[in-house]
Amino acid sequence: MSSSIETVVRDLQELVRIDSQNPGPGEGAVAAWLTRRLDLPGLSVERQTVTGGGENLLFTVPGTGAAPRLVLLAHMDTVPVGEHWTVAPLAGERRGEAIYGRGACDMKAGMAVAIGLLEALVAGLAPAGDVVLCATVDEEGAWMRGVHELVQGGLVGGEDQVLALEPTGLRLRIAQVGLRWLSLTMNGQMAHAGRAHRDGIDANHLAALVVCALKERVTELAPAHPLLGPPRTTCGVIAGGVATNVVPGACRLELDVRVVPPASPEDATELVREIAEEVVARFPGSSFELTPLGVGRPPVVAAQDAPIVRGLHAAWSAAHDGAALEQGGEDGHEAYTDASMIAALTGSTSCTVWGPGLPKHAHVADEHVEIAQLDTAARVLDRLVAGWRDAQAR
Repeated sequence: MSSSIETVVRDLQELVRIDSQNPGPGEGAVAAWLTRRLDLPGLSVERQTVTGGGENLLFTVPGTGAAPRLVLLAHMDTVPVGEHWTVAPLAGERRGEAIYGRGACDMKAGMAVAIGLLEALVAGLAPAGDVVLCATVDEEGAWMRGVHELVQGGLVGGEDQVLALEPTGLRLRIAQVGLRWLSLTMNGQMAHAGRAHRDGIDANHLAALVVCALKERVTELAPAHPLLGPPRTTCGVIAGGVATNVVPGACRLELDVRVVPPASPEDATELVREIAEEVVARFPGSSFELTPLGVGRPPVVAAQDAPIVRGLHAAWSAAHDGAALEQGGEDGHEAYTDASMIAALTGSTSCTVWGPGLPKHAHVADEHVEIAQLDTAARVLDRLVAGWRDAQAR
């Protein structure tokens, strides 16, 4: 039913050649390309202006039955290109049996597969329920503005069956870890390094104490989750001091705290605050400032009996001679997706993640996706839509 794999590959190459690094204006060029590419009879498009810039696009193939909407998510932005590439990062080069370039894996591969599905649907039998491709902005940004606007505008809701076509290596991810990013500034007292023992309060030392304590105590937030593992934390940025022989007066940290149920992003904030308060209490005259970076992202877990989950299992089995879709001990998702945020904002347990591309090939130099993964994803999505009516009855 889907477009040929050659068409999917060609669409992916065209998408990779559009520079849509976040931050940057390139998402508009992707939106313009999608509008032209999906200007097809029987396919409607809705535009939604997003506060802060950009537009979400919703392409809909109307269904003929009462099955719930199947909402496919694909964000239009990518992370920055970065360094150390051995291929041109925006050329969409085919090398062997893979397509290379920034966004090839995360997640223009999933978008290309969804395009092929919609094109085939308008040329063939109507689905049992509406099939919608939501092309969103700012998924890679701290505030995830696109998906927030989708939910706030009522364009996606808790009754929808939602699938983010993110790179999972075609393993089903029903659980997604939550996170809280924080900016923490530890304030000490600048002084001559020779008088550090008399006049100074070393802000870098204060920051180090916080980081070490947080590493040791982050598991207090929640027990290890069977799918997501334990809570964990990274100090992604640390900056303090002006010279080797000056006691630093301030040190700024950017902290990434990953949380699992039943912990929340707010719990992570409070743990960092508690640790910082304990540290400054040991050094009279010191202080700290703690502020959020971006939006808090709660952990979410989809229901095993949700139609989207049942449907994916059935579709995989149908496309693989009865073999089971892999969903073992690694079916948690370490990243945070638009599907996660929809679940968090609506309370839905019908949002999940599955798509072409290996997670280890995303956000790296020489990012790429294997063509075989594109082909398999296309075949499984065909089966998913073909069996969508049956999936509701089981």
